[in-house]
Amino acid sequence: MEPATRELKRRGNVEKCPVCGSPVDAEAYCCPTCTSLFCFHCRARVLASDPQFQCVNQSCDYYGRLVCDVCDSRHEREESPSVYLEPEDGFWPLLLVLALISGAVGWIGWRLNLLGVILTMAAVFGLGSMLVRLTARSVFGRNVRIEQRRLTPYHTCISCGEEVRRLVKDT
Repeated sequence: MEPATRELKRRGNVEKCPVCGSPVDAEAYCCPTCTSLFCFHCRARVLASDPQFQCVNQSCDYYGRLVCDVCDSRHEREESPSVYLEPEDGFWPLLLVLALISGAVGWIGWRLNLLGVILTMAAVFGLGSMLVRLTARSVFGRNVRIEQRRLTPYHTCISCGEEVRRLVKDT
């Protein structure tokens, strides 16, 4: 479906330069006398550092005309979200340290043999793991899926409503 081009009323005297007042062509957006650029629609002066746009629809009356960012409306398009996996640490290092401490206490303080120390360490690690799982936490870690919403700004032509091209000046 092709959008209908609507007739827009341009502002100001279109046959005079809005900067110096010298006569210019009604279809101009640059003054040949003072070499100033101005918006084709609102006739406001456009500096090289200002955002500048041109319509790329060849059937539009504003095709190839310089238009400022105030006249060309800005929209936001939602892009597909960026998805990545982020590792979440588990509690196994803490449980391992607690098991080693309990094994050392059993070896030194309770005078357990090697089998008793190993069983004590396994019991502490196992009970600690059960407690961690009861709090709905991960013992060994996991990957968490992160989705970030992305919005892309774009401008549309005030005449035909199609997306315009942004002019970039190299400085």
